[in-house]
Amino acid sequence: MASKKERRNDEFTVFQEKSFFRGVLNFSKPVSILGNFEGEIRGKSILEIGEKAEIKATIEATHVIIYGKVTGNVLARDKIELKHGSKLIGNVKTTSLEIEDGVVFEGQSEMPKNSTKTDSV
Repeated sequence: MASKKERRNDEFTVFQEKSFFRGVLNFSKPVSILGNFEGEIRGKSILEIGEKAEIKATIEATHVIIYGKVTGNVLARDKIELKHGSKLIGNVKTTSLEIEDGVVFEGQSEMPKNSTKTDSV
């Protein structure tokens, strides 16, 4: 995956900064949420949460990158990245977890080895 600065915006479906959505979001191509979302997020690709985003949701995706604030459990089949300045209040389950300095993480992490089945967090 290209870094945030390297990737092209047309590769991602983008929910802009001042947007607000409530409900269930299902996706199969990369998604970037820069605004606010409440509900459930389920996808078979990359989910990126922007710096100013505020998410209150249960999240399940292949790869989750968090720059903003998330309240809710996160399940990622491949990887979860918590970037500098992000805040996650909830439990995580993934095979790879990356936490940068300056992150607030309140919850538990579970990292099953060689898990091919995705269970809920």
